[in-house]
Amino acid sequence: MVRSRFFVNRLFADSFFVRIWEQKIFVFSLSLGLVLRLVSLNQSLWLDEATTALVAKMSFTDIFTKFLPGDFHPPLYYLLIKVWVFLFGNSEVVLRIPSVIFGLGTIVFTYLIAKELFGIRVANIVSFLTATSGLLIYYSQEARMYSMAVFLVSSVFYFWIKKCWFWFSLFLFLLGLVDYVALFVVPVFLICEKNRKKLILSFLPLFLGFAVWLPVFLKQFYGGLSNTGNAWWNILGALNLKNIALIPVKFVLGRISFDDRFLYFLIACVSISLFFYLLFRSFGKNKVILLWFVLPIFIGVIMSIKIPILYYFRFIFCLPAFYILVSSGLSTLRGIYFKAILFVVVFINIFSSIFYLTSYRFQREDWRLALRTIGNDFLIMPNNTHKEAVIYYGKEDNLLDIGSLKGDENYIWLSRYVWEITDPQDYTRLEIEKLGFEKVGEYNFNGVVFWKYQNKR
Repeated sequence: MVRSRFFVNRLFADSFFVRIWEQKIFVFSLSLGLVLRLVSLNQSLWLDEATTALVAKMSFTDIFTKFLPGDFHPPLYYLLIKVWVFLFGNSEVVLRIPSVIFGLGTIVFTYLIAKELFGIRVANIVSFLTATSGLLIYYSQEARMYSMAVFLVSSVFYFWIKKCWFWFSLFLFLLGLVDYVALFVVPVFLICEKNRKKLILSFLPLFLGFAVWLPVFLKQFYGGLSNTGNAWWNILGALNLKNIALIPVKFVLGRISFDDRFLYFLIACVSISLFFYLLFRSFGKNKVILLWFVLPIFIGVIMSIKIPILYYFRFIFCLPAFYILVSSGLSTLRGIYFKAILFVVVFINIFSSIFYLTSYRFQREDWRLALRTIGNDFLIMPNNTHKEAVIYYGKEDNLLDIGSLKGDENYIWLSRYVWEITDPQDYTRLEIEKLGFEKVGEYNFNGVVFWKYQNKR
């Protein structure tokens, strides 16, 4: 009887059925991650996504000669989207599907890394937290390169841990063609890898690719430096306490906020304290994952003294490491403490994600609704800038330059989108009012602000 019970227990502990159950947890997380990434996927494109859509319509020659020298990203994502659009079209949903796929790939690789380093229990927690992360969901729904960068960083770490040098080299090379800031993970390998010969050989494709790309990179770099005094440049990553504090806040709570500033501060402090308590419990367990989380952000802080890059979304490739460390800390708890804190952590993730997905004001700039509302009226963009969404949504013919305004138009709409930066003297508004137009309405389409003017002459 005792031997039979021992046999059954051993069979249950080590059998195929337990492995199936473990996989069910992962498959559930992956499926949930897919569902959450498909909700509200048809939001309006915001300005940078519209830029992506327009670049996808350019010729390969124009992408390399006209667009990329003035951008600050490598070419691979844009080339991928160009092929994707050619095959499947350029609707909002279609443009975002690659980011959804990369977001799911991040869940897979984060799970594999955690399983390799910490075991199945931690891996299952990680897969669920990664699947329900508000910030990862947001950027998995965006037609930009950040979801792809997170996926590539996660895959690079997995292949390095497994010592699959060919795949490590290939994915590191691809990472270098997607996002410059994500390459801040490279020092982690230099610090942790003992086999320097294989590591350096694995870096060769990245070095060679960068050598070929160097002339374009230098144009981008010096072009960026020339704008470091520009308000638009600095608002996206200046070194200050707010931008430093936003990194842990957004990592934990995602893109949501509350009108009550005190309530938001209180919730952020409590949530961050809990996550970082779990992070502290994982210290000393794995230096590689800790460096993956900490070192790129530290490098970003130092770099931002001269080049403003310190904005939280640029460092979301550190978020998988953050979740691995948090899950490792959770695994050190036992009994009721483990269940209670796991529940709170999961609740924070799901609450922030559902709040984002169901709340219009946390979603993207609604250029689509703005341009539908404007209809066939004329619209003016100060200094003829930020037209990408107008062009994407087919309203290019409605654009009117302030110099060609005759004064006999019935209605015109003036964009107030970041006018403080594009037209700091408010010249465009003053000229419109000099011509006898009177403001008859203000409209805010989730961050896209237009003033409607009527001709009173």
